[in-house]
Amino acid sequence: MQSIRQPTWRDLLTLLLGYVVLDWASYFHSLHELNITPWNPAPALGLIYLLRFGGVAFLPLALAIFLADAWVRHLPVSFMVSAGLSVLLAAGYWLIAALLRRRLSTGAIFSDQRGLLEWAVIVVVGTLLNSAFYVATLRFGNLIPGSSAQDAFIRNWVGDFVGVLVTMPLLWLLLDGRGALLVHAILRSWESFGYLAATVLALWISFGVDVAAEFKYFYLLFPPVMWAASRRGLAGAVFSVAIVQIGIICAVQILGYSAVNVLEIQILAAVLAVFGFFIGVVVDEKQRVSAELRQTLRLAAAGEMAGALAHELNQPLTALSAYGSACKMLVEQGQTGPQLSEVVDRMVAETFRAGDVLRRLRDFFRTGATRLE
Repeated sequence: MQSIRQPTWRDLLTLLLGYVVLDWASYFHSLHELNITPWNPAPALGLIYLLRFGGVAFLPLALAIFLADAWVRHLPVSFMVSAGLSVLLAAGYWLIAALLRRRLSTGAIFSDQRGLLEWAVIVVVGTLLNSAFYVATLRFGNLIPGSSAQDAFIRNWVGDFVGVLVTMPLLWLLLDGRGALLVHAILRSWESFGYLAATVLALWISFGVDVAAEFKYFYLLFPPVMWAASRRGLAGAVFSVAIVQIGIICAVQILGYSAVNVLEIQILAAVLAVFGFFIGVVVDEKQRVSAELRQTLRLAAAGEMAGALAHELNQPLTALSAYGSACKMLVEQGQTGPQLSEVVDRMVAETFRAGDVLRRLRDFFRTGATRLE
């Protein structure tokens, strides 16, 4: 990953405000007014800051969680309990980020198929363990009844891992200079309107044509993501998946889907996201290999050209050296007659010969034409 650096006050402010805003946007179907929702994208922002700033971001993240509990959920617990829960969640996310940092060594979240697989596994397993410990703590503190423990665990886990899988790549691109340029290029492209239109149409068919069908047409959301990923690589996949996720959240809110249905849809959304990211990574890998191959061919062509120049120019240069030595000897002997003139004429002929070699090589690299002799 990128080297750890010290956060500025703007970084800390972005973390605090961004976490609260994301938490507010995803606060629906909450269980017992706790941090247990079917979609929880805010931890994705926390993981990014932990990856970039290391342990320095731990306390700001805990503060962001505490503020979200106070301002968004109005958590019905004491100050100390709320602070303890915030530290507990932040510690779990810090462990996930530490594992990600050890396994992923590139400057991006993932840049190849193996990196994508490791990232997805770490997120899914890490959020599972974090959710289990968090819900066990809530149950031990009698903050949730025993009958709700299993439901709380499933909701918290699904909400966390789906939120991170879908949101973390997008936030990483937006907070990275090069990634932001890629997203900006996609937004400026007319093709992006095609992605948007195709996604809106697929969402309308999936959720609007037959409400009683309960999203059985969800598979129609795959083609727009495939299109964007195949055309724009990982950046296109991230962009398309974000549009799909926003559309899904708006649809389930408007149609009033139950928490159970939302959980099922979110799991499908996670599968869709990983599918799109996989295609995007494959496309990016193919482009990198093509670029490396072109560079290798250019270097090979340069080597061939250098060898050809050395071979073709060796004879006229050798002749010029010999004729130059002969001229020197003739001048030292005091000869200025026809013999010296003949040697000078041969030197001129060899210079024309060398120039002709360079001209033929230039024509070859310009047009590909050759003249065998």
